[in-house]
Amino acid sequence: MRLFVAVDPDTTARAAISASVSRLREHAECRQSGLSRSVTWVAGRNLHLTVHFLGEIEDARVPGLQSSLARPLGIEPADVGFGGWGVFPSHGPPRVVWIRVTDGLSSLERAHALLGERLAELGVGIEARRFSPHLTVGRVKAPSGDVLRGLVDGGDVPVAARCVVTQCTLYRSRLLPDGATYEALVHTPFQS
Repeated sequence: MRLFVAVDPDTTARAAISASVSRLREHAECRQSGLSRSVTWVAGRNLHLTVHFLGEIEDARVPGLQSSLARPLGIEPADVGFGGWGVFPSHGPPRVVWIRVTDGLSSLERAHALLGERLAELGVGIEARRFSPHLTVGRVKAPSGDVLRGLVDGGDVPVAARCVVTQCTLYRSRLLPDGATYEALVHTPFQS
């Protein structure tokens, strides 16, 4: 099954982020007709910050993962702030629209490192690239030229949200024709 570990914004932060994404979509449509439709926007209920993407894991290995990840991390809750837009890649046509993490980076990095150690003990490969916490809010399906990059770089649509993160969640991801669905398999509390 396809798995990832993530932290989730709370209900208030999701609502603020979703409202900002809606405003960005409106601005995109005003700048270039059809531009917003060239992006697959992440539904508010699916907003998450990926801590580790595990990919396809054999079903037989999942109980061991769940057991290991159910143990508390022994760290303080993270006061996480979100603000400002970005796109990947940094040069060339944008493929992903995201919101940056402005506060709580050290706590998220600590959770990432501790979870990485547990995953390595279980023989689960983790991504080698540097951890860059962000919320993906859109995936660009068709080239958007410089309009989309200009929108996120220009700061015309402010975004700000905060929440206290107290756990990570191991999710199963199912890719369906009408979008992804996520099933929570186990929570990893930050504290005992």
